[in-house]
Amino acid sequence: MQRLTSRALLCRALSSWSIPCLQHCGRQYPPQLEASQTFPNSPYVRQLTTRSHETNRGSLRLGSLKPPQTRHREVYTLDPTRLTAHDYVDLSITLLPRVHFVSQSEGPSSAPSSPIRNSGILLYPRGLHDKTFPPNTSGFLYYHIPPYSPPIAGEVRFRVTPDADPASFAVGSDLLTEHGLPWRIPLLYTTIGDNYKGLHALLLQDGLVTQKLLETATAAAETIRNTDYRRHNTVGGHQTTILSSFRQKFIFRFGSYNGMFLVLGKDSIMRKHSRHIGEFYLPENVPRQYSPFKGSAICCFEPSPLPEHAGKRAVVLRILRPVDNDPIRPNEPSRGPTPVPHAALTPRNGQLLLTIRRRRIQPWSVYVDDVGKSEGDTKKSMGRMLRTLYENSELYGLPPEPFL
Repeated sequence: MQRLTSRALLCRALSSWSIPCLQHCGRQYPPQLEASQTFPNSPYVRQLTTRSHETNRGSLRLGSLKPPQTRHREVYTLDPTRLTAHDYVDLSITLLPRVHFVSQSEGPSSAPSSPIRNSGILLYPRGLHDKTFPPNTSGFLYYHIPPYSPPIAGEVRFRVTPDADPASFAVGSDLLTEHGLPWRIPLLYTTIGDNYKGLHALLLQDGLVTQKLLETATAAAETIRNTDYRRHNTVGGHQTTILSSFRQKFIFRFGSYNGMFLVLGKDSIMRKHSRHIGEFYLPENVPRQYSPFKGSAICCFEPSPLPEHAGKRAVVLRILRPVDNDPIRPNEPSRGPTPVPHAALTPRNGQLLLTIRRRRIQPWSVYVDDVGKSEGDTKKSMGRMLRTLYENSELYGLPPEPFL
């Protein structure tokens, strides 16, 4: 009996010491958690365990966490015309928020408390500042097909809105990356693996995609994944540029390597590691290719307006604006006797990318049909890839100005 009493006294002493110990460690004990409660049954503690990856690294203190949400992040439609307040989600200051997609077979849209039968997906903050979703990122996920583009170019975007009223969708704005381009999940990316089955079920239910389109996208993504290109960039990776139309904005990287491009057509996907765009040979004792600049800029491809390309199909590259965290700057000057006219070649907003060809400064361009014998293999493969943009413009139209 004496042993039992001592044990009880010891338990009581440990219980009374828990709060001072926590305060001594600089942590605030949650007021709604009494010392007599069992920790696994506390919703506040469950928040610490289940949402640890969704919390900003700078707010890991127990007292600074937001109260647990009253419901999961559930989405019942990705069609902007069918949104309800139940589709409103908050991604603010989270690293990897999980979103559950509930199709009609899992529960009616009028019942947000219906059981969720899919495990949901984690949303990755690719391209966002500090690799986390910024404050006030509340709104609606929705499916979007870029204008003047084939259906396979569809993607999921996030529309930031002032409140949960679906009518606010029209006055909201898309979540943008740190470079000013839309944050997105390309349809191609969702077909790799089984993580996006719930998303696909919702897209099929709303009639936003067809089963045939999903099969086409799956086959295309599998083909890309099973090639050597996977070693450098995967579909949807931050270094992969996906294009489906002329005048579609993208990040262009100056230098010998310009990144991986995927150009989506109605029935095809062209892929290429692009190199040497804008470079030229210096007429030295040992000719070598030279890139006059390094850095990044927002650019777009467009049909050539130049008189020398009249009657032919050629593509040029237009500079729209520099990227703030990777400004355009001169590369190392040539060590040979030939000076490089950096001032004349400097990329300027709204102007075409310039290069040196046949010893004179002129806009960079590439033919997409009959490529002359003087063109190198790089330009030939680039022309074949960009031919798809001409085919898309014949089917879906030509945008009058650059767009996101």
